[in-house]
Parts: sequence; structure tokens; C-alpha cells
Amino acid sequence: ATMGGNNRNASALGSVSMRHGRHSWTIRIGPTPHWHALGIAAKPLSSNTTHCHESFSWSSHSQKYGSAGHDGHSLSKWQANDTIRFELDCDQHTLRMTVDRLQESHLISNLPDKEFYVYVNMIQQGNVATIVK
Repeated sequence: ATMGGNNRNASALGSVSMRHGRHSWTIRIGPTPHWHALGIAAKPLSSNTTHCHESFSWSSHSQKYGSAGHDGHSLSKWQANDTIRFELDCDQHTLRMTVDRLQESHLISNLPDKEFYVYVNMIQQGNVATIVK
């Protein structure tokens, strides 16, 4: 996903649903990591432009979003070209995120029993997030 035009705070959902079993993917953020939120969300997203509050995700500026609400400043900040690994266990209702450069891992547990999709939110023009595997 690339943030283009004059948009601010745009969200995208993946096209493949995840409801059962284990799933993993890795996202690399681009050279301008102004602000990203990465994780999972269910469809449909509301018309609200700040979808991060509807997701289970982490942001590049140390915030966590999810069932416990917003938890600010519990993570290290990401840098340009960081890779972030995600492991979703739908049967155990957990999502783990690991920033490879930092070897820092965080867990969201007690996810609801829903069909989830990869979620990306970017707030500044020119931001890039790429699923690399």
C-alpha cells in the first residue's frame, strides 16, 4: 500500500480472510515512516477516518490499539525500512508482532472470534508498507 495524492489517514484491508488456524506475514515499512498502524481488522470498517481504533494493531509511534483500547507509548519506535512480523493464531485468539531490527515482540490476546484481514493505516503522503511474505 502506498499513500498518495493529498490523502491523510488512509486505511487498507487485505483481500484474504483469516478465521481459523495460524497465519503469518511480514510487512516492510518504507523510507518515510511518519506514522503507520499495522495489524488486523474485521470488515467492514466504519466511515470514520481513524480506523486504528477499530483494529488490533500497533503503530510506528509506540501505540497499541485493540480490545483494551489505546495503550500509548509501550513500544519502541520503528525506523525506515524496518520489517515487522505478525503471527495470528485464530484458534488461540492471539496476535503477536515482532520488529525484526529490535527483536522486540508484543502480544494481543483475547481476540474476538471474527474473520480478520491484514490491516494497514498510514497518515502521511508518500508512506509505503509492503507485504514481503
